[in-house]
Amino acid sequence: MPSVPIPGETETKTNNIYIEYMNIADSYMDLNKYDKAVEFYTYALKNKNIFWTCYYKLGRAYVFAKKYKEARKIYNRLLKRDVNNTDLQISIAYLYAMEGKIESAINIYEYLCGKEQNNADILVNYINVLIADERMDDAKTKFAELQERFPDNANIENLNKIINTDTEENEESNKEKEDVDSNN
Repeated sequence: MPSVPIPGETETKTNNIYIEYMNIADSYMDLNKYDKAVEFYTYALKNKNIFWTCYYKLGRAYVFAKKYKEARKIYNRLLKRDVNNTDLQISIAYLYAMEGKIESAINIYEYLCGKEQNNADILVNYINVLIADERMDDAKTKFAELQERFPDNANIENLNKIINTDTEENEESNKEKEDVDSNN
């Protein structure tokens, strides 16, 4: 007796293959093989039922692969679908910082600090970006805000060391300049 195709069986098999691609990509992520994960997430994108999940995961794989520009493109597209998603906004700010586009990162963190005033992590990230851009006066101002609003934050000690180290280096540099000036 000839086999009779079951309606929808081919489509189900195809969808299962794409789900397996996503599972393989997830496994590559667990193994820190991000380029392979990118490859398999890209295959899995062909399944419209898991497209957005895979697309987000593809963005994460790009982040871990240090392909920040590609990740940012994905996160920006996702943000257009969910304009109030703070996590995506934070991710985009982080990606700008990693790309060396510090001014863009600062602008987003500044906006997010106003929008999410009870989120200490955003303020900490903002301070770190200010420090990276050597805007120590602004970093000190935001650090004082962090200490006042979130006195139990685990990052205070490390940030305090960074900020105080910078202050001490500036004081030493100024003293050396004064010594040179007084000897001339």
